[in-house]
Amino acid sequence: MSILVTFPSAGHYTNDPGAIYNGRKENFETMDFRNRLTYHLDRLGVKYITDKDHETNRQYQNRIKPGKGSVLLDIHFNAGPITATGTECFIARNASAQSREMAGEICQIASKLMGIPNRGVKLETQTRHGRLGILNLGAGIAVLWEICFISNPNDMAKYDAVKEQLAIEIAKICKKYDDLI
Repeated sequence: MSILVTFPSAGHYTNDPGAIYNGRKENFETMDFRNRLTYHLDRLGVKYITDKDHETNRQYQNRIKPGKGSVLLDIHFNAGPITATGTECFIARNASAQSREMAGEICQIASKLMGIPNRGVKLETQTRHGRLGILNLGAGIAVLWEICFISNPNDMAKYDAVKEQLAIEIAKICKKYDDLI
């Protein structure tokens, strides 16, 4: 295990619901997955620091100080038309090769387990924001993951069916990359 830590975070906090569709709120879904993930990180012996449910993204970013030996994974759910489907990851414009590799592995396993399209690894410049602050905090490996489309009931049903197994597999990927750096 690296002397630094892994930073798994829910992309939204209690007072920032994110996307809301079909009675489901992105903040609660991301917090639930983060908690499942950290349970499995504990079981694998991975040291981590996570966001707090009441903490804004800015507060979290100001509190943590990821270094070059850190892995950062920010968890989100995508939203769009009801027919939009798939999983995808975003990395910084100047991301390390390891960020791209980790993002690719996350997309691959998520697509396989959920049986939804792999939308691939994309640069933060391809988002509506152009730059994603969480990806530019200095972590050696940083990935923003859109698990699936919260706006697509089929995506969410497939996610619900495998979310525990997905948390196990993502924890293994985090450990693999934590051990690399």
